[in-house]
Amino acid sequence: MKPEVGPSSEGSSNEGSLEKIGDNSASSLQGWVDVIEGFSISGWVLDLDNPLRAVELELTLFGEVISQITPTQERPDVDQMLGFPTRSGYRLSLEDASSDNAAGLLTHIKELSPKQLLFADVVKVRVKGTDFTLPLVAKLKSTELDVESLGHAYDRIVGEAVRNNYITLRDELLNYGKIPTSSVDDVRVVAYYLPQFHPFAENNEWWGEGFTEWTNVVTAKPLFEGHYQPHYPADLGYYDLRLESVQEQQIDLAKSYGLTGFCYYYYWFSGKTLMTLPIDRHLERNYDMDFCLCWANENWSRRWDGSENDVLIGQSHKQEDDVNFIKSCLKYFKSDRYIKINGAPLLQIYRVSLLSDPAETIKRWREIVKAEGFPDLHVSMVESFGLDQPYHYGCDSSSQFPPHGLIGGNHVAEVENINPEFTGNVYSYDEIVRAEIARPAATHRRFRCAMPSWDNTSRKGVNANVFHGSSPRVFETWLAHIIDHSRRHLAEGERIIFINAWNEWAEGAHLEPDRKSGHANLQAVRNALSSPSRAMAQIATAPDLDANAKAYAERLISANKLLNKGLREAYGRYGWQINWTSHFVRCDPTWLKVQRPKMENRAFVDRINGRSPNGVSLLVVGRHQGLVVQGWVNMPHMRLWQSVPFFLSLRPEQEVGGVEMRLIATIHDRNIRDDLTPEVSGHSNYWCGFNITSDITEVPPGRYALELLVADTNSLDTAVAAKTDITLMIG
Repeated sequence: MKPEVGPSSEGSSNEGSLEKIGDNSASSLQGWVDVIEGFSISGWVLDLDNPLRAVELELTLFGEVISQITPTQERPDVDQMLGFPTRSGYRLSLEDASSDNAAGLLTHIKELSPKQLLFADVVKVRVKGTDFTLPLVAKLKSTELDVESLGHAYDRIVGEAVRNNYITLRDELLNYGKIPTSSVDDVRVVAYYLPQFHPFAENNEWWGEGFTEWTNVVTAKPLFEGHYQPHYPADLGYYDLRLESVQEQQIDLAKSYGLTGFCYYYYWFSGKTLMTLPIDRHLERNYDMDFCLCWANENWSRRWDGSENDVLIGQSHKQEDDVNFIKSCLKYFKSDRYIKINGAPLLQIYRVSLLSDPAETIKRWREIVKAEGFPDLHVSMVESFGLDQPYHYGCDSSSQFPPHGLIGGNHVAEVENINPEFTGNVYSYDEIVRAEIARPAATHRRFRCAMPSWDNTSRKGVNANVFHGSSPRVFETWLAHIIDHSRRHLAEGERIIFINAWNEWAEGAHLEPDRKSGHANLQAVRNALSSPSRAMAQIATAPDLDANAKAYAERLISANKLLNKGLREAYGRYGWQINWTSHFVRCDPTWLKVQRPKMENRAFVDRINGRSPNGVSLLVVGRHQGLVVQGWVNMPHMRLWQSVPFFLSLRPEQEVGGVEMRLIATIHDRNIRDDLTPEVSGHSNYWCGFNITSDITEVPPGRYALELLVADTNSLDTAVAAKTDITLMIG
């Protein structure tokens, strides 16, 4: 027979009573709410079938769960009645609501009339997973809930969360250069690759001894004011693909900026192949870079524009040829590095309409590929020469191929000092990017594509098509949009975007560095894959986002780019070397105001690099060692919620040029210090503890005061400092 335990609390009028809990005498669950102080609720609960079992509780307000807890406190009065010790006591608070809970409850509270409500009507403590609600002792049943004060408390929680989110966003933006690119499982970025950068017999015959793509590139001349020509290569120079080291450098460069693959143009003409040197080498060397093929299946003409006049080598597209073509691809398909979609090799066809019977041809291809053990073949139709409906030709998808299909007017009349012999077209790069961002989603599977620039003056001379005004900044915007578009409209495993191109130098479309922009277009790829650019693309297209929030985020991202530019310039002035992989970034007082430490604000270091400081005020740390700091902070006048950002600060003892340029690193590891009493820590169960591990290889040698910075949630550009009395000698 189980004991019947009733409400009993220290100082309560019914202490020692064994009355039953209402109609719950048949249940093993017993407990009460016996103390209400402000928004704090205390009591006890037991499972009398097993008094040592932990009973989980839920605190609800207006039926919404605010917090959960398992009793851990001792209750001597309950232990006395049971005859053995338990941990049956609990303490809950209505202020423990999350910011999401607080926002919803605040909306509910604002709809209430200002009259006071009884606690018992709206606040419940319930045993999780049951309908059992702990009753209030008799004297608390008439206790009122101060709804107005509770509303103010929730308003503070919501306000702090909003400010902390802004601070967190700002912190991410300030680390803009360190944000990782997307993984290959997310969006794959593939650049078209032209293999015509080495001499071969046919080109020598058709165009002259030693002809390569560079022959045309170096002869281009500007045709109007501001026309960027010729394009001079930078890092790799006028390279020759016969050198294996060139291709290795290209792959290393592409990977370092987030590209995941090359799409090689495959020149196959009725069994004869041209310029397969880099493709075959990629296969043989098994380079650490994915690749796929785009069959350039049109006649190769002397006019370089795909016309059928003056054919140098032609395509027949007979059934036998088409079968031999797909068989020639099988050795590439079997590479682990070949790009596949759900296991099916991805093959692009540049002009699918030239096939004699595209649907039947592709059907035969699928049978041959499946017979080799692949689940299928994924054929993607290039959107060239007006083609835009892949399913009409039996294809699985289409691939954009700008400048084909771009929308924009001819602005040739607007350029100044134009060559009087010019008969080509001048388009606005900005205008076509705006049109591409506004382009509606296709009704079929489409792989989007962007180009960093386009200008085929090298090939066409005065008949060129020029997309004027291109810039890495606008290219990044275009990329960020199509990356986000792919995430929203393509299934996982199918998210691929293309860039035209890696090395189309004679068409002015190249990611490879040139003397004008350097690595800026490559950096645009990395930036477009990073969180700020992704966020901006999502913000720009979000239909239900508040206009003020959009404007705020835009200002943050814009300001961040300016800050990074300013920081780079400052580094140059002071002779500092920049390394964005370091945990520490330089903090200019013009964009983060740090309040001088107050006496009551103190940071305490328990361990530095695994050792206790033991009262030592000067510590020597080698830059190769790194920096590992553990400790806690006492800031009596600040609420140290887990979401309040902490930073470790290194303040140089010597100012540079009269400017205090401290270094800061974000602290991500926060903890509650249960080992500290409220009298010592200045707080009760707040997140005052911290741990940080940082790379300091790029911190300049010198003496630094070690401090802790805590973001001021009342001001987005202010942090409060806490001293440690420790100076680091870094060398």
